[in-house]
Amino acid sequence: MEKVVVLTAAHKSFDQLGLEGYLPVQVGAALAAQDLGFQRDDEGDNISEKNPQYCELTAQYWAWKNLTDAQIMGLVHYRRYFTTDLYTKNWKDAILTADQIRQLLRQYTIVLPKPVYKLPHNGTLYHDRPRQGQNRHLLLLEEILQRRCPEYMPSFEKFAYGRRVSFGNMLLCSREVFCAYSAWMFPLLEEFEQLGEQEGILIPRLCGFMSEYLLCIWADHNIPAEKILFLDVVNTEENRSSRGFLLRKLLVKLGIFEPVARVGFALYYKLKGC
Repeated sequence: MEKVVVLTAAHKSFDQLGLEGYLPVQVGAALAAQDLGFQRDDEGDNISEKNPQYCELTAQYWAWKNLTDAQIMGLVHYRRYFTTDLYTKNWKDAILTADQIRQLLRQYTIVLPKPVYKLPHNGTLYHDRPRQGQNRHLLLLEEILQRRCPEYMPSFEKFAYGRRVSFGNMLLCSREVFCAYSAWMFPLLEEFEQLGEQEGILIPRLCGFMSEYLLCIWADHNIPAEKILFLDVVNTEENRSSRGFLLRKLLVKLGIFEPVARVGFALYYKLKGC
């Protein structure tokens, strides 16, 4: 039976839920004043001190370089998990189990969060506008990809110029896929970090944000569409009695959430001039 290790990135104490196959990892441990008592990301080959810029990716880097005994690997957050039923009251029972992960990865190559519509602060590029004044972070990423791996540009266009992206840096896959993606992504982010610092556009968490695009781009380029499974993500800290949550739940049950969302975001972009 394949060993499953799903990294659960956390910077504070949290309810670990006791789920088989989930490994809590203290991110930014090299900078932390407190040892949280579970796996740290500053052991062995690591970039723990880069956590303010790389976010949960310091856990991914640690696992890529140091965790060799797992056949299935993944990354989630202390408050965000892949779920089989986003709207159930018993959300703890709907978080993917290790057995469910094994079963899914016999059919699919990778599991990613369902794409969502981007808001202006997420960043979008436009072909019909002057490049000057557009999102410099995405433009820099575009320049790096064009130079280093131009074969990925169709996938970059799909997500950087498109309206939807899978956010969260969350994934489930085999160790081979996990390592292949990490080996491609981290060198790109390292150059992005260096050039961004030179240009004076580097802000906290930016590399972690750019990698959300890179994960979509890598998967789209390397994995056939029918081998990518998009799943809902449950936020364990979300107010599940709020009006917004209950409205989404109703629209999903009626089967009209997606068309309503499309219309709503189209109007939003039009009003914002995006």
